[in-house]
Amino acid sequence: MAQNDDRTTASKSAADAERVVGVMEGGGTVPFRLPAGALNYLDRNQYISNMEIISYFPSIKFSIFGDEHSCMWAKGARRLIAMQGGWVDITEPKNATVISESGLATFQSCVYNNKLKKWIRVVSHQMPLTPGTQEYPRGKYHADYAKKSIEDSGFRGIKTYDVTNPEKPELLNEFETGRTGHGVHLPFYDGGQYAYLACGWDDQLRMESTERVYSNALMIVDMSDPAKVKEVSRWWVPGQRLDEEDLYRTTYPFAGDQSSWTCNRTPCIVPVRVEDGGTVGYGGWGHFGMYVHDLSDIRNPKIYGKVTHPLEAIGGIPYHHVVPVNADPVRYPQLQNLVIGIPESLEADCREPFHTSYVIDVKDPAKPRIIGLFPRPMPHPDAPYKDFAMARGRFSSRVMQHWIAPGKARPDVVALSYLNAGLRLFDISDPTEPKEVAYFVPPRDGDIGDYMSWRRGTTEAVFIEWDRNLIWVSTHAGLYCLSAPFLGPPVLEPMAVVQWSVPHVNVGWDG
Repeated sequence: MAQNDDRTTASKSAADAERVVGVMEGGGTVPFRLPAGALNYLDRNQYISNMEIISYFPSIKFSIFGDEHSCMWAKGARRLIAMQGGWVDITEPKNATVISESGLATFQSCVYNNKLKKWIRVVSHQMPLTPGTQEYPRGKYHADYAKKSIEDSGFRGIKTYDVTNPEKPELLNEFETGRTGHGVHLPFYDGGQYAYLACGWDDQLRMESTERVYSNALMIVDMSDPAKVKEVSRWWVPGQRLDEEDLYRTTYPFAGDQSSWTCNRTPCIVPVRVEDGGTVGYGGWGHFGMYVHDLSDIRNPKIYGKVTHPLEAIGGIPYHHVVPVNADPVRYPQLQNLVIGIPESLEADCREPFHTSYVIDVKDPAKPRIIGLFPRPMPHPDAPYKDFAMARGRFSSRVMQHWIAPGKARPDVVALSYLNAGLRLFDISDPTEPKEVAYFVPPRDGDIGDYMSWRRGTTEAVFIEWDRNLIWVSTHAGLYCLSAPFLGPPVLEPMAVVQWSVPHVNVGWDG
């Protein structure tokens, strides 16, 4: 490894010596300047359109609904959502309660394994992130900040649990993915044979962004026995490794910008399990793009194709979260072979270019193409700002509703958590022109004098119960349950799950 590092350094030095700088050295990195019209306070008002608040739980401040793909446990009429710090029992929408559990990392999936007849939780563990702060505005590019992240790193990998009895979880396995890499940011596991991990297994995966010391790529593991997780294969973007310097510099226009997200964020959603004949997975790889993975040989993953927007700019995570659309071909012929690509900003106060979400046509997996752009959310007319760039905090989408959820999903509905812009509900019945149909912006929490208390915005995640027409929104100021006429009348009584949004997932969950 040392020999590769020496060769890479020599190659880089030679390239730097030959470069003609032109006007000036450096520049082009975020954070940009603060917008002149930015508020000097946090807006404590609430704004709502075409939605209704069913209940609000200010004491439930878990900010993330587990994994963004699968997070619900169910038996009979009882329903629990896996969250950072434990479970939230949402059986009774007006009386949500918490089952606390210590030692859980942020991202975790919860899904029923039909062969084992058990509910399995997969929890990811990673290095501490290095977000820009007032002390360290350039994140990991401050050497002492990066060093602290490395030194504070503990276990890196995934832990699997049997949570058939959620009050008494049983640790099954600790699978370490590497002692020098970033670890696992996010897993995708649907209860089948394989799990797909956004994983940094060593310190040689390249990361331009300030937010992480090291990068992630794709690791596939065998989950046939969750107590004995085994690695199956790895894949990374050509040029992503540090010993591929020449390829990286000559291929990617963002090479060396110290701002772009050169990393896997969405590991790989696989709509049809490989063991059932599926060969396609969809992954969000930041500035590298949205990749259509070829899984026909699970031990040697390849790529069918990829897509990026031609006007993509530096900063943020252009493809942070990607979700395939499940649509009945008879009722929704126009919504076949689509994937929603969702960005996330990293800098508060729009100190980087704005990114929007995309509707992507993947009918030809070798040539995915963007066919629709989501509109920029605008504030309520009564808000004290005319654009969310001035509302303080991060302004962008983050994630959409969970792929695996109770009931039959509405494929024409996309609910996006929007950080400082709240929850936004979109109609994509015409996928070339998504339309906003409802929104809810909660009062801002935090103290304007404490930057880290408001930099992220407020709204983090959204979970829809399709069978009860309920929308759960996690914020830093508490948990909300909402309804919207666009979905239909809400059901507020306990109710057993009859079907799931992804038919082949959670089969047999109720015995």
